[in-house]
Amino acid sequence: MFNPSVGMKIYDSIWYLRYKLEPEEAADILAEMGVTFVLTQGRLLPMQDSAIESAVTSTEIARFENLDDRKFRDALKSRRIAYFACLNFGFDPAYISTHPELLPIDQFGNRERAIDWYIGLPPDRSENISHKTGLLEVAVKALEPDGIHLGFIRWPGFWETWLPDVERSSMPEYCFGPETLGRFCNETGADLPIDNPRMAAHLIAAQHRVSWRDWKCEMTNRAVRAIRSSVSAIKPDIKIAINTLPFLPTDFDNAVEEVFGQSIVGLGKVTDLFEVMAYHQILRRGTDWPGAIATDVKRRTGVTTVSTVQCRALYTNGMHSKRGRAESISTEEFLETVESVEASEADGICVFTFTDFLDMRGTPDGQKRIDRLKRFRN
Repeated sequence: MFNPSVGMKIYDSIWYLRYKLEPEEAADILAEMGVTFVLTQGRLLPMQDSAIESAVTSTEIARFENLDDRKFRDALKSRRIAYFACLNFGFDPAYISTHPELLPIDQFGNRERAIDWYIGLPPDRSENISHKTGLLEVAVKALEPDGIHLGFIRWPGFWETWLPDVERSSMPEYCFGPETLGRFCNETGADLPIDNPRMAAHLIAAQHRVSWRDWKCEMTNRAVRAIRSSVSAIKPDIKIAINTLPFLPTDFDNAVEEVFGQSIVGLGKVTDLFEVMAYHQILRRGTDWPGAIATDVKRRTGVTTVSTVQCRALYTNGMHSKRGRAESISTEEFLETVESVEASEADGICVFTFTDFLDMRGTPDGQKRIDRLKRFRN
C-alpha cells in the first residue's frame, strides 16, 4: 500500500558515487528519516543537469556502471518505501541536440534557445513520446517500480523565472510553429496562418484563446495517457505521478494552463499523484505558501497531492542573481515550511533533495530537519 506521507527526491547518484553508499545502506538512511516514498533517477533513467548537478562526471562513470537500480528498488521495498522512477519528459538536451527540428517557436517567431540549463519540448511531439515510452518500457520491465514520476510534462517555459514582478507579455509562449498550428486548426476548425507565428499568436489571443488553452492542455493529457497505457501494459498497478507547476489560475492570468498547458483538473483524470513543486525561495514566496498551493490542488482535483519543499536555496548566482531571492534557507525556515504542509490539506510532503540531507547529516541543523520530518503528522 502506497503511503504518500514523507517523500524524498533523489535527482542524482551522489549517494552512491561520492558517499559510496550501497543500496541497502542508502535505504536504511531513508527509512531512518521516516521516508515512505522516493522519486528517483538511476542508471536506467539517468537525469541530465538542471538546477542541480545530476549528470555523471567522467571520473565517476566506472562506478556508476555498477549501480544496480533493482537492488536499490528492492532494498526500499523491503522497508516499505515506494519507488517512483523519474523520467524527464520534455527536458532532454541530449535528445534535443540530435532533433533540433522539434524545438518550438514562440509568439514572436523565435525558435527556442537554451536559457541557463533549460530547454524543452512541447508534449505534442510524437517522436519524443515514442522515444520516452521506449525508455520507460525497458525500465519498468527491469525495475517493476511502484510508479513513474513524469517531470517536465508540460509546454516549454522556464517557470522558475516567473517571479511575482514578471510581466507575462514579456515571457515566451510556445508553440506557434506550423506543425503545431496545423494540428490545432485540423482538430478545432480554427483558421490561422500557420506559417506566420506572430499573426497566428495575435489571432489566437483575440479569437481562439479558450480553445487554444483547452487544446494545449489536452495535448499534455494525451501524452500522459500514452505513457500510462504503455507502462500499464507491463505493470497494471503502476501509479503515475505528475511534476506539477505551483501556480494558481489567478497567477499571470492563468499562465499555468494557457502557457504551460497544465490543467490539474484534466490531469487529475489520468494521474494518481500530484507532486507540487512548492519551492518558496525560488519563487520568492513565504513559508506558508507550500501548504496553501498544495491545498488548492487537492481541493480542485481530489487526487493524492504532496507538496515538495526546498532544503537549500537555489538560483542565486549568474543570470539569476539580483532577483530578490533569499541567499539561504535556515533550519527554522525549513521547519516552518514543513509545518505549513503539515497543517494543510496535502496528503504528504516531499523534500528536494536527498543529497542536501546527506550533506547535512550528522550536524545539529541537519538532525533538527530530519527529526522534524520523522514527526510529520506523527
